[in-house]
Amino acid sequence: MLHQIWRPRPARHNQQEALAHDILNTIAYDFGRLSKGSRALTAQPERHGVRVVVLPTDGMPEPAIDALLAWRLGQYLLAGFYDAERLNQLQWRREPRELVGPHDLHALAIDRHGSLLCYLTVKQPTDLQSRTWNDADRPLYPVEDVHGRAWQRQLVGLNQISTAQIWEWARFCKDQRRGRHDASARRAPLELGLALVHLIQRPSAAGRWRIAVGDFDPSVALRVLRFFFVPAATFAAHHPRLPQCHPLAPRYANYATAPFVATTDDIDEASYLRWMDIDLALAFSNREAHRHLHALHQLVSVKESRLMQPGVAVDPGAYPLAALESASSHAASSALWAAAADGRLPNWEATFLGPGELAQTNRVVWVVDGYLQAFIGRHELNGHLGGVGPDVAYVPRPELPPVIALRAATPARVLVTDRLAFEEFQACRQSCFERSICSVDGDATVVERR
Repeated sequence: MLHQIWRPRPARHNQQEALAHDILNTIAYDFGRLSKGSRALTAQPERHGVRVVVLPTDGMPEPAIDALLAWRLGQYLLAGFYDAERLNQLQWRREPRELVGPHDLHALAIDRHGSLLCYLTVKQPTDLQSRTWNDADRPLYPVEDVHGRAWQRQLVGLNQISTAQIWEWARFCKDQRRGRHDASARRAPLELGLALVHLIQRPSAAGRWRIAVGDFDPSVALRVLRFFFVPAATFAAHHPRLPQCHPLAPRYANYATAPFVATTDDIDEASYLRWMDIDLALAFSNREAHRHLHALHQLVSVKESRLMQPGVAVDPGAYPLAALESASSHAASSALWAAAADGRLPNWEATFLGPGELAQTNRVVWVVDGYLQAFIGRHELNGHLGGVGPDVAYVPRPELPPVIALRAATPARVLVTDRLAFEEFQACRQSCFERSICSVDGDATVVERR
């Protein structure tokens, strides 16, 4: 019964938590009103207890901005990102108003009572004007204030892009006072993400939000973005140092972070189909939605970001170099398929499927060309789980709700293997795209093939 013995929390933790709750408990604003404002860029009606609104700062009344800044401060305190003693010295009870620009976007997931469930902002530095990404004297994005700009030498295709199309995605946080059994809190990040990816791809947006940058925990950024089938260029996590007096010093001292970059140029048909499958899953009631969303983790994108050029495969083993070092994920899968078809890859099979034919559900199925449809254990309304197209693989996981059928919707060319062989290849390929801490802090060693 040792787990039931009460252990006092450290005084510093108690101080942090007490200040956070003191700040959060003063917020009385009904954020639900914002969804009715004329300046909302998107306002999704309530679905199973969650509604979403995205709007610019200058479309929000000042009381809403004050409440939002207090909520951000309280949640960052609960996360351990702010130092309570320093905040007391600064006499902060909300984040400073100058941290919010007039054209920043604010994405809010709101419960039926008008309280915030989760939040994310999309922002830019002020006074960017007509600059490009590689301009040495342009204002810095917040991620550059922390991590510098040396890591950008490892990226391709960004230098001449206008900063008008580059936005930092930041301040993502959930209401940490809600337990893991709160169904609305579990739904909120996905509803928020879905609303944002739909917004940035509207024809009326005309590429305005083409590039996303930020400095989330790489594993978190990759997991979330890859779930939406949006590849991201990331770097090894590290601990940048901020001055000890900086309010956010604990965030970077205690939690490893690194820059990431993603581009809408990598969004393709597979991404759109994935968003549709997430949308269909969220349309179910909480229990069934939870089952579908968990099962969707078995349909994974193998596409890498075009912004990160692969390096040299140090130990390719039996894999063809083109499968490991090609910047194009489709070229890589085609090279892998050709090697498997020639019998050069143990445990890999190159297979053709015709419409209506079934693939194995107990092995990894990687689609090179064509489309398959995955079915979950039948629900009274619909057994569809998701589409599996080019650069997407079905990877069975016994701990998740099972896929009961994987059926070709079109003629398809697929690779079939076991999970161990698939993960070994993915580790080899992704190692060609990885960048070490020295890539973030300074020059990285470039290896050339002779």
